[in-house]
Amino acid sequence: MLEKFTNSLEKILMPITNYMNSNKYVLAIRDSFTIMMPVVIIGSFALLFNILLFSTSGLAQFKGFEWLSNYSSIMSTVVFATINCMSLWIVFLMGYSLADKDGQSRLLPALIATVSFLVVSDQENLLSNLGATSLFLAFIVSIISSIVFGKLSRIEKIKIKLPDSVPPMISQSFNALIPAWITVTIFGIFSGVLFGTTGLYINSIIYNIIQVPFNQIVGSQLGVSIIVVLSQLLWWMGIHGHMAMNVIAKPVRAAAIAANIAAVSAGLVPKEFYTLAYVHLFTNLGGSGIVISLALSILVFSKKKEYKDITKVSMVPLICGISEPMVFGLPIMLNPIFLIPFVLVPLITANIGYYAITSGFLTTSYVESIAGMPMVLQQILSFSGQWQALLMIVIVITIGFVIYTPFVLLSNKTNSEGSLE
Repeated sequence: MLEKFTNSLEKILMPITNYMNSNKYVLAIRDSFTIMMPVVIIGSFALLFNILLFSTSGLAQFKGFEWLSNYSSIMSTVVFATINCMSLWIVFLMGYSLADKDGQSRLLPALIATVSFLVVSDQENLLSNLGATSLFLAFIVSIISSIVFGKLSRIEKIKIKLPDSVPPMISQSFNALIPAWITVTIFGIFSGVLFGTTGLYINSIIYNIIQVPFNQIVGSQLGVSIIVVLSQLLWWMGIHGHMAMNVIAKPVRAAAIAANIAAVSAGLVPKEFYTLAYVHLFTNLGGSGIVISLALSILVFSKKKEYKDITKVSMVPLICGISEPMVFGLPIMLNPIFLIPFVLVPLITANIGYYAITSGFLTTSYVESIAGMPMVLQQILSFSGQWQALLMIVIVITIGFVIYTPFVLLSNKTNSEGSLE
């Protein structure tokens, strides 16, 4: 029975996973957001410091600390350069990544992709269209630019040849001059014709037709629930589910944190719930599957020495959200006893988190969460010190503990092969 179930999952999920792990464009999106993460963290903390320290509603409002307000504009500039220019950096990183995978010189294709992105962007509101609202445009421009420039760069007849005495860097630049010019010109002509005929820029069209519906679907309660289930099933099969689903989830979470930062900067209440802080609190607290709850249940109820030994070794990583020692050491992977709670616990806590935020009990995060940071400290920082976040840690772990415990008791009745004795 278990073998049939596993084979069915493999037939459904493996082709999707293999595609995501082999398609260079999908990998470029994933890698770009991974590289971008420190920049997003810097921007979100700059906003937090600005609110707490440098604004007239923070520490700067008190006598003796008024001088702090002089630095508010610096923090605002950091937010703009990091969060409000997110798409600009993503298009460069994708161009760099795609060139690397094509075996090209990497910097020039990345630069051409960035220039092409600016060429097709809304020229009337350029600075306000470099953020998360243009992420899908960044994806599309990077991919098309890499294809066009890559193909043109392989045509020897359009390369400008310089003598061998010319330094290689200069020679390479002249070799790429005509391909670069043609690539940028194609984007420029397209943008001009589109605006001339419709009065619209491509970023507005893509945002309204593609990005908004995509974000609404993936970032909805149902969308997040599906991502959680698929992620857990992949983990159970021995595949890093969180990483596999990040290709879909990361752009949505990036747009969400950017929208929340923009709302807070404007003095409004942030609304987007599906941020990395939400993931670290409600779906991956103490490791994927909330396995820290399983670890606690094992320490209390398990009669198996090997389970307790693995759990003790895994506790420190689990506190930092690293679940691999438990998933592969216990193992949870392909273990029929723990399949149901491993999927069910984060699904339930994810929906509890959704209602906690949408009801107003917990204000959603506008500070990017830092992966690998110990729980409690992680939630204090990412949820701006809200006591509700600390309460939710206790609730999430308790719910996981209650659900995992019957299966831990059941595991006491199994032999070393996992069969009931």
